[in-house]
Amino acid sequence: MANLGDLFVIIFYLTVAAGIFAAVVLFSRSRRKQKEQLDRIEAKLNDLAGK
Repeated sequence: MANLGDLFVIIFYLTVAAGIFAAVVLFSRSRRKQKEQLDRIEAKLNDLAGK
């Protein structure tokens, strides 16, 4: 049976890995939303400019 220290280390590494994965997902979602917002703004500006 694994001792308590080994379990803590495994839990720590799994938490770090999950945190990195979550950061990548949140960053990519944020960039996509920002791009969509910029596309909407560009379309509105083009409409105002008559293009």
